[in-house]
Amino acid sequence: MADMAPPLAFPALHASHAGIWIASPDGETRRVGKAEAVARAAETPMILLNAPLVAQRLGYAELSGLDLLELFAFVHPARFVVPTAKGLSELLGLGEPTGDEAVARLLVTAAQTLLATLTDAVWPEREGAWDAAQALARLRWPWARVVADQLPRPEQKERWLFSKLPEWEEAPPRTPPRSVVLDRSAVDEQLAPADRQRCRDPRRPARLCRQRGAYFRSADAQR
Repeated sequence: MADMAPPLAFPALHASHAGIWIASPDGETRRVGKAEAVARAAETPMILLNAPLVAQRLGYAELSGLDLLELFAFVHPARFVVPTAKGLSELLGLGEPTGDEAVARLLVTAAQTLLATLTDAVWPEREGAWDAAQALARLRWPWARVVADQLPRPEQKERWLFSKLPEWEEAPPRTPPRSVVLDRSAVDEQLAPADRQRCRDPRRPARLCRQRGAYFRSADAQR
């Protein structure tokens, strides 16, 4: 069981069609206007869920912050999660939030939970994580410093995480479908018993049996 990571000093920002909420690290959650949200996001890193979507809802294309989807991809690479508060909470076992105010608080808790995983002795993706974090730090990944504080430096060189996965090769293209011509006599022989049974059924109009025969005669004439 991992120890809980130290409390984060960053607030969380949640924007929906109903409004915008900011959850402070001390637990306070309040509704704010778009102008205040943009100003806060510009001056301090904010925990977000799906940063491009939040930027669109705020009308602030330059928005950057601590995207939980990116942190999740680092902690659980190649694992799928529905990119919503409900999807993330279900996968992390945090319980579904009820209302937008609860979503803002959930973002802080989810970040705390993911960071705590980095200190778990049985975290399956641990090997290579420190090197990956250093590489991301050089690329100025927003989570790099926070992640680095949770990851001890390995005593020896580790394999890159994805080097442990089996090699994947592209499969050849599927063979295109081919046309198959069926022998008319063989088809009639195969269908004859069923046709006779259906045509004996008093509920089946006799004209349908005649129409089927006329259809096949017409098809034979066109060949």
